[in-house]
Amino acid sequence: MTQMTSSVSNNVINNYIQRVTEWSQSSQRIPTTEELESIAAELGIEPEEIQAAQKQSHDHYVRAQGYMRLKHWDDAIAELQEAVAFNPSNLDMLVSLASAHMGRWEAYHRREDENNIRLRIRQCLVIKPDCEDALNLLARLSTNLKWRNRIITAIGVGLGGICVGIGGVALFGDGLPQWFQGESKLEQLEQSVIRELDLLQRQQDSLEAQMTAGQRQNDQRSQRNLSILQSRINQLEREVNQLEQKIVELEKEQPQKIIPRSSNRSIIRGME
Repeated sequence: MTQMTSSVSNNVINNYIQRVTEWSQSSQRIPTTEELESIAAELGIEPEEIQAAQKQSHDHYVRAQGYMRLKHWDDAIAELQEAVAFNPSNLDMLVSLASAHMGRWEAYHRREDENNIRLRIRQCLVIKPDCEDALNLLARLSTNLKWRNRIITAIGVGLGGICVGIGGVALFGDGLPQWFQGESKLEQLEQSVIRELDLLQRQQDSLEAQMTAGQRQNDQRSQRNLSILQSRINQLEREVNQLEQKIVELEKEQPQKIIPRSSNRSIIRGME
């Protein structure tokens, strides 16, 4: 924790950091110098002590970089929150704090981290409207949310289809073992395609980052990577077509008294 004068306790510093963080979250903007001085005055912190903490906040920023390399997101966020509390307009610190929340969100998918990512990105763009690091983080969050929601929807629809199918078998008669066998194959094929699509999205994101760097350096390797990606997309399209044929064949094998499940093809077409 920042070492100020002996008259200011760690508890007071913690309260200051918490007040500044809560103020930023509630107002959705960077506090002004006057607002920071007002919070400090309420807690009995002198302006000279704030200035001393600002000089030491760089140490918190440096420690946070080490925590982030080790993916110790809680420790990194704690260090960066203290650094940002005393330097709320420092663009590098704000970008790092947004990145740390992104790392923890990708690990646990907590709404709190998602909200903090958006908050810190907005603050970065207030300071620098074309901040590339902040815009890249926003694109990364949007892409992850899109694919996560798509997979959750696919799983939900698939489970709904299974429940309907089981109910139909229970009502109309025998054939449960054969139906389960076909359903199992169908689910395996669906999960395989979902994994392929997720892998392809990750490859595409990586390639886009490489192409951005390649444009600056006039690197011809980006073109080769683009050709590889296009080839991979074509291959995936062929696999999706093959999957649709297998789904049709599996549905034909099911007992006629069971209503064929058409939601699987809708899931696949939606993912294309």
